[in-house]
Amino acid sequence: MKLANIKGHGRDVAQSVLHLPYGLIGFPEMRQIEVDPVPESWPLLSMKSAESEELQFYIVEPETLIAGYELEIGDDDLELLRIKSADDVQLYNIVTIHSLKPQYVTVNLVGPIVINRHTLIGKQVIIVNFEKYSSQHVLIDERQK
Repeated sequence: MKLANIKGHGRDVAQSVLHLPYGLIGFPEMRQIEVDPVPESWPLLSMKSAESEELQFYIVEPETLIAGYELEIGDDDLELLRIKSADDVQLYNIVTIHSLKPQYVTVNLVGPIVINRHTLIGKQVIIVNFEKYSSQHVLIDERQK
């Protein structure tokens, strides 16, 4: 299924515990997550493990930053998450802050976290059309050229 123009529903799922039965890629123990806004850092959200205070990531809803982000999710993942349409989806992408001074920030567009916003169950997936996007799409780059 091709998903485009997904509208953010973060306010629907924020402050809820989201369930990732398979964890994150590289972090299989991160199965229960909490998503909260980062004060004075819009559009960044904080995604932290409900089980361990040590695991925390920054995420964004891609429609706030990435024009034309059109991803394809495999049928197996859609079936597993019981997603029937784009309206069922809450989408997050993990942000990496490489440095603050100078700022260098990227976002992973290849491996989004797909949440069924009705069941609050999700999975980090590798999109079918991964060759169109980067796992280190530059959001901010203030480094000297």
